[in-house]
Amino acid sequence: MSSSSDEGYAIELYMDPALENQVLKAWNVLARRQISTELIEIGSRPHITLFSTPYLLEPSKLESILKTLTSKFDPFSLSFSSISSFSNDNNTLFLSPTPSINLLNFHSNLIDSIVKEGIEVSDEFLIGNWIPHCEVANHVPKLRIAEAFTLLRDLKLPVTGYAVDVALVQFNPVREIFSFVLGNNSNSIIEN
Repeated sequence: MSSSSDEGYAIELYMDPALENQVLKAWNVLARRQISTELIEIGSRPHITLFSTPYLLEPSKLESILKTLTSKFDPFSLSFSSISSFSNDNNTLFLSPTPSINLLNFHSNLIDSIVKEGIEVSDEFLIGNWIPHCEVANHVPKLRIAEAFTLLRDLKLPVTGYAVDVALVQFNPVREIFSFVLGNNSNSIIEN
């Protein structure tokens, strides 16, 4: 989650198992070196955060939005092509996806639908401000950032795969409330 809050809700875009395993490899390398274990500890899953809010939401408001949206989009390709970080106090390192038309359209449609429901969207998730990213480490000690970047460069980017489903999660710890598979016109809720 890129939200600075310790609890809230997020809509996360998940990837196919092969791509997810590539990201998990990065998490595990950093955990073994005791650089960052937070994402593993909170029960997160590799994802791209599409929307996040610290406010208590009524999940049913987002249920119909996600069901409709995921029925209109087939799984689409993702390619993580670079490693980056945010310049904030969280020392977050992430993989940057190539901003494909499919990814940007999916996000744009989602945010438009959320705004139409009257749900507040923070500036960082607004169209034109959103920086798509897949976190690989949070709260990296400043003295170990260079080491973490060096380890992540061994991933041999780009790593590619597909966006396959979307979930509403509550955090921290991460708990999936429901998810929908992309391109499934008979999308039924997968409640967890």
